[in-house]
Amino acid sequence: MSGNPQDWPDHTQGLNFYTRDRNLQRFLERSAPDMLTRRAQMLEEFGAFCGGELDAQAAYSDRIHPPVLRREVVDPIHPGDRRGHVYLNPRYEAAQQELYRRGFLSSVFDPVTPEPHILPFVAGYLVCKSDIATGCPLAMTHPVAMLIDRHAQPDVKARFLPEILRTDGHAAIGGTWATEKHSGSDIGKTQTKAVDNGDGTVSLHGDNWFTSAIGFAHFLTVKTARPEGAAAGGKGLGLYLVPSHIDPDWQVSNSYDVVHLKEKVGTRGLPTGEIKLEGTIAYELAPAGGGLKMMMEALSCSRVHNAMAAAGSMHRSVMEALCWATHRSPFGKPLVEQPMIQKRILDMRTEFLSGSALAFEAARSFDSAQHDNAQKPWSRVATALAKYKTAEQAIWCARKALELVGGNGYTEEYPVARLYRDAEVLNVWEGPEQIQANELMRMLGQEGGGTAYLQKLADISAALPDTLQAQRQNIESLAAEMKTALADLARRPGAGPQAADEYLHKMSDVLAYALLCEEGAWEIAHCNDAEKILFADRYFDRTFGQHARPDLDVPLLQREFARVAGGQGFAPADYLPRPGQP
Repeated sequence: MSGNPQDWPDHTQGLNFYTRDRNLQRFLERSAPDMLTRRAQMLEEFGAFCGGELDAQAAYSDRIHPPVLRREVVDPIHPGDRRGHVYLNPRYEAAQQELYRRGFLSSVFDPVTPEPHILPFVAGYLVCKSDIATGCPLAMTHPVAMLIDRHAQPDVKARFLPEILRTDGHAAIGGTWATEKHSGSDIGKTQTKAVDNGDGTVSLHGDNWFTSAIGFAHFLTVKTARPEGAAAGGKGLGLYLVPSHIDPDWQVSNSYDVVHLKEKVGTRGLPTGEIKLEGTIAYELAPAGGGLKMMMEALSCSRVHNAMAAAGSMHRSVMEALCWATHRSPFGKPLVEQPMIQKRILDMRTEFLSGSALAFEAARSFDSAQHDNAQKPWSRVATALAKYKTAEQAIWCARKALELVGGNGYTEEYPVARLYRDAEVLNVWEGPEQIQANELMRMLGQEGGGTAYLQKLADISAALPDTLQAQRQNIESLAAEMKTALADLARRPGAGPQAADEYLHKMSDVLAYALLCEEGAWEIAHCNDAEKILFADRYFDRTFGQHARPDLDVPLLQREFARVAGGQGFAPADYLPRPGQP
């Protein structure tokens, strides 16, 4: 937030979603300063696109022109032979291509001067302030490009990687197909068969139940399948690259049939279909036994995108609340001056700041893990915690924004209705709460995740300055409880299925607080601003210090609400105790 409270217009459309986000800018200054120097103008221009053209497209695609499925004749000589064809509106397709045209993905795979993966993660964060339905394909295209780059045979890589990295408006859009109607999240039950064609390709025979991003002019997707004679379960799965077209000129369509388009609660602009694979040509990325692991490699990337999307969605909710509350004056007094409204907006911003801290750490650690295998356990733990927690927070923030706007917010003429509907998908995409809890248990039990988690808390605590001794003591106390809890789990591993969700909840709460303190210490040192620490204190009180008795006092952040809403910052010397003071 920036400027004075009065700087907030009566609607968010047309705002620059990058320049209005001081929190994101500071994250990049702290974590990717060199990239920010190179890409600042790119991000500013993209922020204007997201708040303008992309946001207008989102409303149009959601309400006026969602995807349409038609059963069409394949061969005029055989009029009974029909296949499903998905039609997207041109504005949605153009918006999707704009992400790639600007180089957010291609620059990461530049063979000479690659950018960090943080860049496409940030692009997804900005996109999802406007349209999660546009952000989803990016969240799949990014990991598909990564798998092709790392694992495809040289001839397959040479043929297809340039297609997914195109910046001319004709990039192939990625997809990750794993869900079948009989298995859901249990990918090990995949029934799709992969038949070797003897020419470097396989033919896939089966189905896919949730096939997002179907219908783009060109796509490249990865699909789990079981080769002939392979073992049952996840140990027998391979992973295969499926192009939309099978000829070098992308004119001859691959063999698949779209049999149904899902009618969804939200993300209505995004086509999600049920398809049948009928001898579909594909290229092996992983042989039998390696497919599930490689798909999880893709999911580790798209789950970071999910967390970043949730964080972006939360910021949009806060923006919507401030725009509405600044310009509505029921009963003769602006909403923004009414105590309960101020409290609720502060709560929303607290959730946004804590959730973005988790999402940003997942994005930062993803890059670190690409260069240092020792960082992978921490990256997976941070991602599981962030994916779960931010999705919950995004739904809560969107619901509160809708409530604040009131009856108008419940109508589709206002963006908060779409924001709320779309946020619901963040819980289920890439695995709901229970899947993330199971992922966390695997990391805690097998791969050093618990040690990495405790070390992260210790590192943050040790680095806090003496001016933040109270926050340091809070982290040390919480870390001691977590250490005991992890030791209990190590002694009783059989209790994991019973308590996995509780570990997920508690560990994400503690990590969010510690990361807020880490960010706050940096902002005090580099920006002379104590606001983040004040919000960390509010998060601590809301999360760990709840009492049954209502509080009649007005807290500091609420007394200074105009300063918060105006983005004016808080000078540490004026708002924080000196070392040695209570």
